[in-house]
Amino acid sequence: MELNYSTHAVTMDQRFDYWSDVVCKHFIPASSRVSNRDKFDASFSVRSLGNLTLAEMSSPHHSWERTPQHLRTGPNEDFMLSLMVSGRGVLSQSGRTVVQQAGNIVLYDAARPFSYDLEPQSVLLLRVPRKQLLFRVPEADKLTAINLAAGHSVGTLLASMVREAAVIDLPGHQAAQVPLAASLLDMLAVVLQMQVDGCATALSSREALFRGACDYINEHLDDCEMDVEQIAAAKYVSARTLTRVFAEHGTTPMHWLWQRRLEASHCALIEGRVRQVTQAAFQNGFSDLSHFCRVFKKTYGTTPHTLLRSN
Repeated sequence: MELNYSTHAVTMDQRFDYWSDVVCKHFIPASSRVSNRDKFDASFSVRSLGNLTLAEMSSPHHSWERTPQHLRTGPNEDFMLSLMVSGRGVLSQSGRTVVQQAGNIVLYDAARPFSYDLEPQSVLLLRVPRKQLLFRVPEADKLTAINLAAGHSVGTLLASMVREAAVIDLPGHQAAQVPLAASLLDMLAVVLQMQVDGCATALSSREALFRGACDYINEHLDDCEMDVEQIAAAKYVSARTLTRVFAEHGTTPMHWLWQRRLEASHCALIEGRVRQVTQAAFQNGFSDLSHFCRVFKKTYGTTPHTLLRSN
C-alpha cells in the first residue's frame, strides 16, 4: 500500500506542522525547524515493503533533531537509511558529522540522538528494524553518519535497488514483498560489512580471536552438536582461552551461539525464508522443537507459529 501526502491541500500557516506530523508518524519522532514557514511546500510518499518502510521526500531546507527527551518519551530502535537522490544534507550522530551529496547513502540510529539538516529535492528514506539489521551486521550501530561505500560499485548497486524498490509495482503480489525486502537488507549488509572491513584497524590477537570465533559460529549454526571445544579447536586455542575472550565481551561462547540461533530463526520466519517452524528451528541448530518454541516466545513475546502465519 502506498500513501501520498502533500502540503498543497493545507493552508499556508499549517503546512509545516502538518508535514512534520506526517513524517514523524511514519518514521522517527523528532523536533523539526524551518527558516521560512511562509514558503514551505513539500511532498512525502510512503509505502510498505514487507516489514520495511520506504518513503520519498521532497522539501525546502529544514532540519530535524532527536534529543534525549525524545528517546525517553518516544523510544524507537529502528535504523534509517537515507539515499540522497538530488539535493544535500548534513547528518550528525555519535560525534561524527557527514555531508551528504547526491548519490550518497548514510545510516542513522533512532535509538540515539542525532541532527539532520536537509535540503532535498529528492531523498529516499528506508526504515529498517533493528534486530534484522544487527543480526546481519552486529557492528551496524557503529556505522552511522558515514558516507557508505562512497564511490564503490556495491554502493551504486544498493542505491539502484533502493530506487527500484521505491517505484516497483506489485499489484496482487503482496507475498513477493517479503523476500524482496530481505534481498534489500542483504545488500545493505554487504555494504555495511565492507565498511566494517575498510574501517578496521590492526586488531589485537584477542579481538581477532573473538571475531574469528563469531564468524565460525555464524557459518555453522546448523550444527546442533557444536560446543565450546569444537569452536576452540577450529580457532586453534583452548576452550578456557576462548571462554575468557568471550567474557571480555560480557558473554560466553554458548550464550552467544544460542542468541545467534534465535536471531537467525526469527529472521527466517519474519522474512519468509521458511515455510514451516521446524525448518526455522532445525536449520539453525535446534534439535528440540518444544524447547525452541518456549525460548522463542520468552525472547520475542510471540510464538514462532504466530510469526510464521503473519508473514
